[in-house]
Amino acid sequence: MSVQSSETSFAVQSKIERASSLVLDLHLPRDKVREICTEIGLRFNDCPYTPMVVVWMFVSQMLSKNHNCQQAVIRLNAWRVTQGLVRVSSETTSYCKARLKLPEALFAKLLEWTSQRCDEACSESWLFHGRIVEMVDGWTVTMADTAKNQAEYPQPKSQRPGCGFPMARMVGLFSLATGAVNSVALGQYSGKQTGETSLLRQILRRILPGNILLADRYYASFWILALSKTNGIDLVARAHHLRKIDFRKGLKLGYLDQLVAYHKPARPSWMNKEEYGAIPTTIIVRHLKCKVEQKGFRTREVTLATTLLDASLYAAEELADLYRKRWQVELHIRSLKTQMQMEHLRCKSPAMVRKEIDCHMIGYNLVRAVMLASALRFNMRPSQISFTGTMEAIEEFAASLRDQTNHRTALWKNLLITISEITVGDRPGRQEKRELKRRQKNYKLMKAPRDPNRNRYATAA
Repeated sequence: MSVQSSETSFAVQSKIERASSLVLDLHLPRDKVREICTEIGLRFNDCPYTPMVVVWMFVSQMLSKNHNCQQAVIRLNAWRVTQGLVRVSSETTSYCKARLKLPEALFAKLLEWTSQRCDEACSESWLFHGRIVEMVDGWTVTMADTAKNQAEYPQPKSQRPGCGFPMARMVGLFSLATGAVNSVALGQYSGKQTGETSLLRQILRRILPGNILLADRYYASFWILALSKTNGIDLVARAHHLRKIDFRKGLKLGYLDQLVAYHKPARPSWMNKEEYGAIPTTIIVRHLKCKVEQKGFRTREVTLATTLLDASLYAAEELADLYRKRWQVELHIRSLKTQMQMEHLRCKSPAMVRKEIDCHMIGYNLVRAVMLASALRFNMRPSQISFTGTMEAIEEFAASLRDQTNHRTALWKNLLITISEITVGDRPGRQEKRELKRRQKNYKLMKAPRDPNRNRYATAA
């Protein structure tokens, strides 16, 4: 079904303009950052490195192939020269100090704004029964090996001091329809209350009531199911591997489709008495078993647990197809870690690491916004468009969009046409082994810290 068949051309054009303005606002030092600065009470001087300019430089730095600060300053000078302004020094000190002064709240609010604009540009035909579906999953990141980072995000205990990197665990909420990231939570890699479910509880309230949360079996615990219902959202997940499921019991809704009761366990240590008392003693959960058939592979059976109880409204086949789309979140995380090089962060303090993460997410949403604008204009779905190809196209067109004021509309239209032509194939169920053809360099792994006096021989020479 095309977008225009469910929405008027005026509504589609309005959504395209929302997605377009999001990209153009943050690809130029524009007024949205100034508005947020006023909201949070941030005052600044009229100098080359205003918050508007620094945010633009920081986000574009995360979108470029070269993430170093020197390239960001060179990009600023190129822009200033085209605007008839005096170029600044090529030293990166002033830029790094300006980044350090900006509060984390500024980047958090910008991320929230970008996700809202992406949701506003979403087509109704991309929704599930008219409802927004958000996917959740977790991943890990490493960061620069500094004393401050090690103190807040320590490396795994299995690694010797000086031989590893600080590591953090992250959980993110991604929109199934648009692919945009809506919220993220960050914590230590190991220790009490650092698991993915603990991080999800920190951002669960940010999911709007009426939305659907799509997750894997790790999240199908009583507490996540109960907290989801308390917050007015529904959960679709694979049944937890520790729960014994018997389809001979419960209220039958169909073949291998039943309603069962989950009973509240004892109060965990992380939950206070007030929160524990607010959760019902029993919740009703729907179990259904689905067959996953793929040519050339054995048929698998998957059992789902969901709070979507109405079998007449949410058929088992529809829920099985919805859960199959959960794999999209794995691709989104791969785009962040590989295409945007987020797997290893460069900043040297925890506060700057969190800003760097937010800028990665903001840049990611900008790419998604361009994909949305192109998909809406050419009656496509965002999942048909290549994320990597879109990033490359934005990088090539960005300088022209910033500089050619008189031809910006034509450049933007040509960018959307280019992106619509960079599509990905529909390859459901494809599996490829993780193998490398090119051999890596056979260097030894570091098993002891480097000698702090390693340069003394060069000095003596």
